[in-house]
Amino acid sequence: MPLDLVGMPGVFDGDERSIQASSQPPPVHPHDRALLRPIAALGKPKVPEANVSFLRRTEYISSLMPKRLEANHPRALLAKNRRPAKRPEAAADSPQVIKRKIDKSFEIAEQDLKDPKRVKHPSKKHLKLVDAAPLLPDLDAFPDSGAYVTIKFLTNPVSSSNEYDTRLRSGLFRPIDRTAAEEAALEAAMEAYTQDPVNNPKPANLMNYDFYLGQTRADADRFRRKFDVDDPGHDDEDLYTHKGDAGGHFQFNRIRAYETAQETELDHPTKYEDEIILAVNDDDAYPKQKAVYYYPIMQKSTIRPQRTKNIARTNYGLAEDDEVQVVDQLELTVEDPTEEMRGAMKMYAEHPLGWDQEE
Repeated sequence: MPLDLVGMPGVFDGDERSIQASSQPPPVHPHDRALLRPIAALGKPKVPEANVSFLRRTEYISSLMPKRLEANHPRALLAKNRRPAKRPEAAADSPQVIKRKIDKSFEIAEQDLKDPKRVKHPSKKHLKLVDAAPLLPDLDAFPDSGAYVTIKFLTNPVSSSNEYDTRLRSGLFRPIDRTAAEEAALEAAMEAYTQDPVNNPKPANLMNYDFYLGQTRADADRFRRKFDVDDPGHDDEDLYTHKGDAGGHFQFNRIRAYETAQETELDHPTKYEDEIILAVNDDDAYPKQKAVYYYPIMQKSTIRPQRTKNIARTNYGLAEDDEVQVVDQLELTVEDPTEEMRGAMKMYAEHPLGWDQEE
C-alpha cells in the first residue's frame, strides 16, 4: 500500500521528524495499563520462593501471600460481586410461619380498623367499604350438643306462593324410629360389610324424618317469641296457642315424611372447617356488641320427600305389611334447660372444640 507523504512538512527536504516516533512517549491511559502487561505478569502473581525445606514450604508460602488483594485482581472482583447465600424458606405448616402469618393478620386488621378505606375486595376492586364489624364466636350460644345441624330441602315443603312462608323458620323434625326388623337388617348388612368390604357395600345409616309446621304464621311467630330470651314477654303463658289439662302448648301438624339424600357429619375438632352459621348483631347492648357472630356446624343433611314405597323396606327387604306408626300432630311446651344441659353448654363455652368426657 503506497504511503501518502503529501502534507508532511520537510519530508521531501530530508527532515523526517514528522514521521518519526516522539522521543517522549505520551502517558498511557489507566484503562489501558492492564492491556500492556507482559505475558509473564498474567495469571496468578508469583510468590518469591524462599530457601526453606520442603516440609515447611507451605507454611512459608502462606505467610508470604498477600492477605489483601488489589482492587483490580480477579479474585477481589469476584468476592465483591458474590451475594450472601439465601436462607431456605421454612415450611408453610411450620410453627414459625404460622405464628408470623397470625401476627401479620392482626397487624393488617388493626390498620384496617383505623383506616377502613384500606380494605379492598379481593376480586371486585371497584367496591367500596360501607361498614365493618368484627367476626366473633358466640360462646354463650352453644347447645348441649356443642354444635348445630343444618337441613336443606331439595324441594319446596309448602305450596308454591309469591311470599316466603315464615312458618318454615320454626318447623320441627321428628326422627322416625326403625323397627326391630329394620335394625336387625341394618346390623346384618353392617356385619357383612365388616367381614367382606370388597364384595359387600357399606350400608347407608341415614335417618328418616316427619316434618311438622304450625297451623298459621301467627302461631309460628308466637313460638319464636317463646324462644327469644331477649323478648321481655317470652315467659308469658298467653303466647301458647292452645290450652290443655297440663297447661298451654303449641300444636304442630305433620306435613309429610322425608328421607336423607345426602349427609355430611363432622366432629368437634373439625366442626369449624366446612361451613359456619353467621348472625349479624347491630345492637351494642351488653353483653353483646356490634359484630358478626359465627356458630359451628357438625352435621349437614339434604332431605327429599319420602317415596310412596318405604325406602327402608327397599334397602333391607322388609315385608310390605310392616306396621308404620305415624304421628299426625305434636303438642309442644317450651321449658327452661335442665341443670345437666346448662352444665354441658357451659363446658362447650369454655372448651369450644370439645373435651375428654371421662374427665
